[in-house]
Amino acid sequence: MRFFQHFLIHCYPHHPIGAEGIWTHEIPCLSEKYEYLMHAILGLAASDLSVQRDPSLTASAMSHRLKAIKAIKKTLSDVPARGASNSNSFEEGNALMATCFALTFQSVLLDDGMVEYMTFIRGIIIVAIQMYVKGADVLFGKYLGDKQAEVLRPLLEKVPLVEGAWAQDAVAAVEGLGGLCRHEMERQYWERILDMARQLTVSSWLAYKSMSAHYSWWMMLPHEQFRHIIDPDNQVCVLLATHWIALKQIMATITETEAKASGKAANKEGDIEIGIIRWLRYLNGLVDAEHVAYNRWPMWVEVQLERDVGFFGKTR
Repeated sequence: MRFFQHFLIHCYPHHPIGAEGIWTHEIPCLSEKYEYLMHAILGLAASDLSVQRDPSLTASAMSHRLKAIKAIKKTLSDVPARGASNSNSFEEGNALMATCFALTFQSVLLDDGMVEYMTFIRGIIIVAIQMYVKGADVLFGKYLGDKQAEVLRPLLEKVPLVEGAWAQDAVAAVEGLGGLCRHEMERQYWERILDMARQLTVSSWLAYKSMSAHYSWWMMLPHEQFRHIIDPDNQVCVLLATHWIALKQIMATITETEAKASGKAANKEGDIEIGIIRWLRYLNGLVDAEHVAYNRWPMWVEVQLERDVGFFGKTR
C-alpha cells in the first residue's frame, strides 16, 4: 500500500502531458485487473523511494520490475482486436501502454537504464500502433503526437537560449565525432545530435524540436538497426550516447518545461534528471582508453553535475 500511495501522490509519469487525471484515476483502476501493470506501478514507486529515502527498497523495486517485464512479454504481441468485447480490447491495450510508460520512467532511475528506457518507449509505440490497426480505443490518444508540441511551443518560445559557451562547446564536441561515424546508422545518429547542438545556439523551441526528432528517429527504427545503435560494445555508439545524454543535461532549462506544462513540481522532476545524470556517469565509464579523447566534453558535463546538480539551470 505504501508504494501504491507514493505512486498516486508523488511519482506517476508526467507523460503524456495533460494526462495526470488518467494516471491518478483510470490507471489505478486498471491495475486491479492487470497484474503486470500493478507490478510496474509498484516497481516505479519503490525505485523512486529508494532514490529519495531508502536504498534498501532497491531489491523490491527490481523484483516488481522483473515480474512486470516477464508478464508483459507474454502479452505485448497479442493486443486484442476489436471484437466480441470492445471493453476488454480497450482495457488490455491501455494497461499494456501504461505498463510501458511506468517501466520507461523506472528506467530513468537505474544507472544502466538508458537502453531499457529506449526499448520501453518503443514498446509504447508498438502497442499504440497495434491498437490503432485493430480498432481499439487509446486512453492516452488525445494527448499523443503533435498535441504535445502544441502545448509546449508557446512555453518554449519564451525560454532563453542556454549559455552560449555551453552550446558552442557541445557543437564542437559532437562535430569531433564525425570522422568516427562510418556505419549508416552511426551517421544518422550523429547528424541528429549535431542538429540538436546547433539549434541550441538559435532557439530553445527549435532545440526541443530537434531533440524530439531524434527520439522519433530511433523510436521507429527496424529492430536490427536499433540493436546497432544501443550496442555497448560499439564504442562509436557509446560516444554518441554520452554526447546525447550530455546534451540533454545542458538543455535543462528547456526540458524542464515539460514538467511545468504537466503541473509537476520542478523539484520532483529534478529526481528524474538526477537519474539521467547517473546514465551519463555509467556511459562515460564504458568509453575505453582508445576513445576517451573524444569524450572529454561529456566528462566535463558529468563533473559539473557532480559538483552542483543544478549547474545547468535546473529549477530545484
